[in-house]
Amino acid sequence: MDRSEANGQRRFSPRFAISAIFLGLLLGAVAVWGANKQALGLFHDDGIYAVVAKAIYQGDGYRIISLPTAPAQTKYPFLYSFILSWFWSLNPAFPGNILLLKTFNIGVLVAIFFIAIAFYRRVFPAATIAALLFGVLVCTNPIIFTYTDYVVSDLLFVLLALACLHLSRNTAYSDRRTVKLLAMGALAGLACLTRLAAAPLVFAGVVQGAISRSWRGAIYFVGVVSLFVAPWFLWVSFNRPQSASSLLAYYYAYDYAAGGSGGVGELLSYYLKIAMSNARYLLGSFDLLYLLPLMPWLVPFVAVFTVLGMVFSLRREDAFAWAFFLSSVTLLLAWPFHPSRYVAPLTPLLVLFLFRGMASAEHWIKTSGSDYLFKEVLAKLVWTPAALILLLNGVWLSSYLLIRDEQTTRGGYGSRAPYAWSGFEESFAWIRQNTVSAARLGTAYDPMYFLYTGRHAIRPALHRSATYFYPYGQAKPDVGSVNEIKPELEEMRIDYLIIDPLDSYAEGKATLKLFDEIVASYGDKAQRVFTSSDGKHRIFALKRN
Repeated sequence: MDRSEANGQRRFSPRFAISAIFLGLLLGAVAVWGANKQALGLFHDDGIYAVVAKAIYQGDGYRIISLPTAPAQTKYPFLYSFILSWFWSLNPAFPGNILLLKTFNIGVLVAIFFIAIAFYRRVFPAATIAALLFGVLVCTNPIIFTYTDYVVSDLLFVLLALACLHLSRNTAYSDRRTVKLLAMGALAGLACLTRLAAAPLVFAGVVQGAISRSWRGAIYFVGVVSLFVAPWFLWVSFNRPQSASSLLAYYYAYDYAAGGSGGVGELLSYYLKIAMSNARYLLGSFDLLYLLPLMPWLVPFVAVFTVLGMVFSLRREDAFAWAFFLSSVTLLLAWPFHPSRYVAPLTPLLVLFLFRGMASAEHWIKTSGSDYLFKEVLAKLVWTPAALILLLNGVWLSSYLLIRDEQTTRGGYGSRAPYAWSGFEESFAWIRQNTVSAARLGTAYDPMYFLYTGRHAIRPALHRSATYFYPYGQAKPDVGSVNEIKPELEEMRIDYLIIDPLDSYAEGKATLKLFDEIVASYGDKAQRVFTSSDGKHRIFALKRN
């Protein structure tokens, strides 16, 4: 489709620029049109980010003001919520500002599109059509595009990681390699202030720095990153809440606990179980990235070209990319949580491997000694997988945007949850009209209920993610017991327990079972005061002992 980096020269034309700008703006317009303007908080993390952004806007500090104790937010770094607070200040009237809040991620998506094109042209300087196709496939696949509808930090992380990848190209041979290293360090530092999962970027930067300027380069890079990250960790050390509540612990700290205390053997067995399960989940993410279940026969072609592209990427100038890719995969395999969400920053690299494999095959065909006409036709056919994936993305995007079933609610990656948003709106309305402003709620969607009703809330279940997904296909989620949860509800003076559908959560069934058991434990002191018209939302008034 385009010449390889070895044969081409960078070309820039007004037609190419106009095409890129048109596609970028079209991508943003489609995302704005398809965004859910009514719902925010179903992802839970999006509710937390929005609550903290509101707190910053109101001058309450970097705190989770939806919780009864309003603890400092020491779990997620502040950059995303800080930027989001600027958008909140433009229109503080919730839920009327939902689209405005989501516009930030949509703008980030458009920026990803342009940087993806620039990154591809660093690899293939003569690329035009392939560069545009690369940008479109990076941005319209389910793993990336779905986050335009959620107020979460994932897309900002993808943007910063992609910008680092772009700068890393040819850094080792540039006369301005030190300046580039410092810029990469700044981007990696900002990425760390977006998500702590940016640690692989730091590792990759150290590798790149060592290659380009030996130990001095590594020190330069780490030094710049430290200027960004050290103040955050210092702030956390002084502001970490000192609470004995196991319910609150989930909100302000990660759970690094291992699966057992029986020694090294048990520890290794625990992480082996996680790694093996996550490897299978990662393969599923590969299917989701290219929507391969819709065309199963395409799998071997995508796999072969991806592997071929990886082989041809084993070059000195790709050291940063490989260090980032391998360390990210290692982290994903070891982290006790489903890895699909964390594949997003690797998406540009995975698509690049595929394209590089196809470009290498095209180059090999064109330089072979066979018939010229046959070579030209076969060389074009090599790019068929990219065209088919573009078609599949179009089919998925059409269904994502056009399905408007009021009896279901769109979830992650375009899935449809079997409940209507109207049931939540009925619950919000009842809470606003029938409870005092000081009422405290127990609900799985606690930040969402705070945003829509103004009532403080907490999730009355424990977060033990290592039990949600492992072993693969045999997980038994553990969200705590009545004996663990009820005393804390009493301590926090929770007035109402709200039971909503939880179909999109791995621990959903276990959580609903726990909620029913909590209600039963109260006996006559738990009175049902509301049921939505669809019967899927219930509110119980709890009379404390």
